[in-house]
Amino acid sequence: MDDGYSPVGILVLIGLIFLEAVFYGFGSAIQNVNEGKLEEEMENGNEKAARLLRIVNRPTRFVNTIQITTHLVGIITGIFILPVVVNAAAGKLKTMNLLNSARTMEAVGGTAPAWYADPLWWMWAGLMVLFTVAAVVLIVSFGIIIPKRLAAKEPEKWGYRMMPMVLFVAALLLPLTKLISAMAWLVLKAFGVDMTADDENVTEEDIMSMVNEGHEQGVLEAGETEMITNIFQLGDKEAWDIMTHRTNMVVLSADTTLREAVDFILKEGTNTRYPVYGEDIDDIVGILHLRDAMAYFEKPENKDRQLIEIPGLLREASFIPETRSIDTLFKEMQSNKIHMEIVVDEYGQTAGLLTMEDILEEIVGNIMDEYDQEEEFITPLEDGSFSMSGMTPLEDVTDALSIRFSEEDSDTYDTLNGFLISRLDRIPQEHEKPLVEFAGYRFQVTKVGNKMIESVHVSRICGPESGKGETGKEIKDSDDTDRTEHKGDVPG
Repeated sequence: MDDGYSPVGILVLIGLIFLEAVFYGFGSAIQNVNEGKLEEEMENGNEKAARLLRIVNRPTRFVNTIQITTHLVGIITGIFILPVVVNAAAGKLKTMNLLNSARTMEAVGGTAPAWYADPLWWMWAGLMVLFTVAAVVLIVSFGIIIPKRLAAKEPEKWGYRMMPMVLFVAALLLPLTKLISAMAWLVLKAFGVDMTADDENVTEEDIMSMVNEGHEQGVLEAGETEMITNIFQLGDKEAWDIMTHRTNMVVLSADTTLREAVDFILKEGTNTRYPVYGEDIDDIVGILHLRDAMAYFEKPENKDRQLIEIPGLLREASFIPETRSIDTLFKEMQSNKIHMEIVVDEYGQTAGLLTMEDILEEIVGNIMDEYDQEEEFITPLEDGSFSMSGMTPLEDVTDALSIRFSEEDSDTYDTLNGFLISRLDRIPQEHEKPLVEFAGYRFQVTKVGNKMIESVHVSRICGPESGKGETGKEIKDSDDTDRTEHKGDVPG
């Protein structure tokens, strides 16, 4: 070819780009094809579907062939483009009557005196770069990106159309691909890698990446994405993460009469199962089921007897350690038909209880029935302030106040009660109403009971003091009740 614009050269370049597009598109198609759809079409007698399914089921062999072919086509394209670019640039200059052939070769060879000072040389180099960039843009756009995207959108259609050409070219290049594969196999064998094994290991990160991408593209609803995420997070949680703490357990004493127990369950209770303790809550002697209580209550002789005295009334309690993995526990509770577990700490004391419903709520969210009353942790007040329960999760505080806690606080404390006690560095007395300032808000404790902060009044700090990070100032209320003011550092 004497001219970079030779029709034959252009046709060869287009052919190489087309061949590269075919292989890149086919590779993308077999990665995104719906195997279930192919199996269905194969059962209906579609031979193309059967052939394509065989390729999909042997990905290593065909992926290696596709990779070798695309790289080979890329090398050939580069070898072909280089003289085309040189001739095109030189031809452009000759067309402009700025450079003759002898001077071009002299400038390119660098033998001309002060060639770097010759503007014609720089013009020639600029044209070289321009033609190279144009060629790269054409190859990458039409040979790689566009066919891969189109094939991923309609993988079955692309697979059917391109399969004959791919198989034909792959057959022509089979000796070369065999040689390259054999050489690669020998090298990988020395490192203990089996090249023939299909890499079918899908990690949790791969699945979560697909889930998030599906949510961003609108394929998955927000609730579906959250549920899938919760399922994967379930394996990272232990019993103590989701249990009901011992201080919040509703339990019955073993010396309670059956009449008293039934009255309590029907009037005050919202559960169907209740742990029964002996001397104290660390001595769980069994589980009382509402159905059993009603069945035994029908016999008059049982009504005024203590729970512990009625044979067969209490079911055996099941105990688990705090560190039991939730996904393992879920399987055990399913297989053993257990709906309530008593969680014990390393000293054998009762730490809390955990039910099957608690585990399910970790996946699907809160499960409320017609008897459940949703607890309002945060109540907005008319003046713009808030009344918060001490058991308010820190995540809810973050959402309500548009503030953020440090990573250490978020990992260490689950509730507002725990966070405020850490700031006070003590448990307040019942007559105290301590104040904590944090992130531009005043957290005024209004009620303390059972060694816990039960309620807090939260208001925004107005004026120049808002957001300051001073600590350690003590002040007195008008009724002489000591109140300590702690100002927490405001996160940046």
